[in-house]
Amino acid sequence: MGIYSIIDNRAWNSLGIVTDEFKTYTAVTRKEINRIELDVENLGIKSMYSSYKVMNKWMGRIYLFKWSCMIEDYETASNVTIKLQYTGKFSSTKEPKFSSSSSNPLVTLLNQDQELIEICRAIDFEKLELVYSKKDNAWNIEIWPNYGDFIWMLIPPVRYFRKPNVEEIGQTIQLIQRIREVLNKGDIAQ
Repeated sequence: MGIYSIIDNRAWNSLGIVTDEFKTYTAVTRKEINRIELDVENLGIKSMYSSYKVMNKWMGRIYLFKWSCMIEDYETASNVTIKLQYTGKFSSTKEPKFSSSSSNPLVTLLNQDQELIEICRAIDFEKLELVYSKKDNAWNIEIWPNYGDFIWMLIPPVRYFRKPNVEEIGQTIQLIQRIREVLNKGDIAQ
């Protein structure tokens, strides 16, 4: 048993606490170490789970919170990766914009959807990425929000964890549902 096993257990407990905050919208179906799956059929998506990306630091660890979702049946011609980026230097001038290295009409649909853009303005993200896999015939969505991270440092002694507030929980669910709706529009248009 190493020094990090106690810290890992605290982090996994924190992961459970954050995921349980979403019980208003859905229920937990399965818990594993560093992976908690939700029942998301009522949201119209195939799967959704929370997990941590663990980063070792000198005398500490950082656990970055991540949502992973899968949406099936919205085909595109080839594998595609679409990322959300913000333009502007200051928080008051930041504008969300979806982009891709390859030309894809879905990028335009995502950028033109005002409801989706407003949700992206309201939520503070580390990362939002949509990846279509032709092999899986599904979209994999990764959302790295600025809540749920667990930080533990020995020197200086720091322990930090933040649960999402009610507004952030609702916005996260709205984001996933709106992305699904826009992808559905893209599938119909093709």
